[in-house]
Amino acid sequence: MRAVIAILLLSASAQVFAQGPVVADTTVNKTAGHYQLQKTQIDNRVADIRQQNSAWELQLKQEIDEVKSNQQALSTRLASKRAQLAALNEQLVELNQQKQQLTSSYQLAVDDMQLVQGAYQKALSSLSQQWQQSPTSLIEDQRQQSLTVAKANSSFPSLKQLNELVDYAVDDMQMTAQVARTSAAISQADGSVSTKELFVIGGLMAITDTDLPSFIAFTDKLPTAIAPVDSDVSQRLKTWIDGETQLLAMDLSQGRMLPSLAQKQSLGQWVKDGGEVLWPILILAAFGLLIALWRAVVLLYWRPLAQLENDASTKADLQQIKQQLQSVSRAPAAKVLADAIVEGSSVDAMDQRLKQLMLRQMTQFERGLGFIALLAAMAPMLGLLGTVSGMIETFQSLTEFGNSDPKLLSQGISKALITTQAGLLVALPLLLLHYPLKRRAQALSLNMEQQSALLLALNLEQGAGHGSK
Repeated sequence: MRAVIAILLLSASAQVFAQGPVVADTTVNKTAGHYQLQKTQIDNRVADIRQQNSAWELQLKQEIDEVKSNQQALSTRLASKRAQLAALNEQLVELNQQKQQLTSSYQLAVDDMQLVQGAYQKALSSLSQQWQQSPTSLIEDQRQQSLTVAKANSSFPSLKQLNELVDYAVDDMQMTAQVARTSAAISQADGSVSTKELFVIGGLMAITDTDLPSFIAFTDKLPTAIAPVDSDVSQRLKTWIDGETQLLAMDLSQGRMLPSLAQKQSLGQWVKDGGEVLWPILILAAFGLLIALWRAVVLLYWRPLAQLENDASTKADLQQIKQQLQSVSRAPAAKVLADAIVEGSSVDAMDQRLKQLMLRQMTQFERGLGFIALLAAMAPMLGLLGTVSGMIETFQSLTEFGNSDPKLLSQGISKALITTQAGLLVALPLLLLHYPLKRRAQALSLNMEQQSALLLALNLEQGAGHGSK
């Protein structure tokens, strides 16, 4: 501030001196007054500035003290927050560990529940199928309905459902050791349905309480009464029902074997079950048997040719041999040798003629045998084709409609294998017939070759006397 006042005084002195000595005296008073006024203003201004400066310094000091105080508070708060953050991080790590443990425990619990649910559903299916074919189902008819409802529910079983299943199993074990009487709707052999009084012998079998008792066979629909084939069995059952004997004829298959024993597959049903591929196999069988029978008759009708000359010291005349050969019947080799003997021909000419005639005759020997072998090879291939086609149809039906009953699947596979069975039944006889026919044809061919070689040897023995003419 002093520098400002000095500068103002210097500027005022400079103005005074600049006006010159002429006006100095006249303006001294005015200048002094003006100067005094300016000094007063400057002093007031300096006082104001000092006051403001003091206020600013005080305010700045207060703000600095406040900032320092806030900084300390913030540092303290920051340290506190960092400690809280570290504690939260530790809690987060601990919570993550707990989460992993809980997740693992939850997954184990879910797996255990799925295992229990799977075992429960499997037990339901197994027991439902078992009890459906059990004679005890005639006594506890509501049991199958409860199992059906439980199977339809795919959720986790409740404690009530588990206890109900256990109670059913315990009741079934208790009924297995009892003989009970009941009445139920039974399907008869003629297709009619009527209510019959029954004896249920535990879980083994059930019989009707009639004059001629029948066994009860359990099916997917209604139980079926099947009368024993032997009437003495019915009489023994009646005797046991009347209490006259303790011996009881038992059907341990629970009636499942009775329908299969009563049903015998006929040839027409076998052909029908084989499908459309079975017909070509049967046609091949007919052609093969006819051709094999024809070739067997022809080859057995033909006989090997006897020895041309037994005495080596005697030279036979070819013309006489030709006459002898022409008189032989049922020997194709005789005709071949007779046609090969031409008067005046050389040995080479006879050799070429024999080769030509033998090749023609061998073709007759082998005729039809290759076709029999072809049919024997085609029959199993057609059978395999029918099996593959039947299996494809079976699995397509399962894919489209679905089926949890393995009985129907086994029936489809059984039908599909009929064509393979037919192909093997056709191929085996054809192969067995082909081998002896082939051996017979080879024997006739070998005999013809041997006699042809002997004829050439006889021709050579005669020398140029016959061959040079």
